[in-house]
Amino acid sequence: MGKIYQVVVSTFWGRKTAIDLGSTEEQFRSMTVLQLKEKIRKKFPDIPGKDNTETPNWRMIFTDKRLDYDDRLLSSYGIQHLSVIQLVKNHSSKSCCS
Repeated sequence: MGKIYQVVVSTFWGRKTAIDLGSTEEQFRSMTVLQLKEKIRKKFPDIPGKDNTETPNWRMIFTDKRLDYDDRLLSSYGIQHLSVIQLVKNHSSKSCCS
């Protein structure tokens, strides 16, 4: 059995969970921000912005960097196996409710 490459997502509602990103280093290194967003939406089906027609009321942060560019590779932000990604509320979003 091989290694599963993962990141840990820490949510704004207090939950931490591992997200699988691939079974090879090549798969992990080719993962984009958009692909991670899609995996988060699948893992948390009740999260707002579940599909691409809705503007999510959350964003992802790694260290002090916002992961805003969907086409960028996670590795370009320095994200490695078991890095912690913070999921935070995006209060500037029009779809966000108090």
